[in-house]
Amino acid sequence: MKHSSLILSLALVLIPRVAASQDEKKWRPYQFKGNERYEYKVVMVDGDGRKEMGYVLDIRNKGAEDWDVTTSIRNPMKKAQGAEVLMGGLAMGLSPAMFLMNPLFSAFLEQVELKEGEKMSLLGAGVVKVTKKETVGGRTGLICELYTKVENKDVLTWSCTVDPELALPIRSITFEEGKEKTRMDLVSYKKD
Repeated sequence: MKHSSLILSLALVLIPRVAASQDEKKWRPYQFKGNERYEYKVVMVDGDGRKEMGYVLDIRNKGAEDWDVTTSIRNPMKKAQGAEVLMGGLAMGLSPAMFLMNPLFSAFLEQVELKEGEKMSLLGAGVVKVTKKETVGGRTGLICELYTKVENKDVLTWSCTVDPELALPIRSITFEEGKEKTRMDLVSYKKD
């Protein structure tokens, strides 16, 4: 009886730790800590043209339940351009954050165990594959690739590199017809 109560006590102590360590291998997108600054280099490809810009997201703790969020876009432009200056140089004023991470995809990514070789099927519509580690902007993460079914073939649609310590990917690449369409690379991350 002493042994069974000792084993039960040990199990009660270890099981939460095992569960916690398993949770640590999963990513929690959009779970900001506050007082963080993300800076990205953005490259958009349109036909033969490339447009490069910068995107900064700064999140400050304002109170127990509130954030103070500031975003900025650095965009090279010709002096002769007019309305584009107000819209950040993007059509209809879209933010580069739209290309950083699709909330629909993040729901799948947070379910995938961040381990090289891991795969998760998306109910016959595609698959998420965790491939290898890479370093971007001084941070190391795992590459997660989203393949969707197109004419019964798995086609790479999106790739992002996830550092589980951060709320956003350190790299995000969208693909169209097998070619890179947008790329966002973390330049720096600061937490104070």
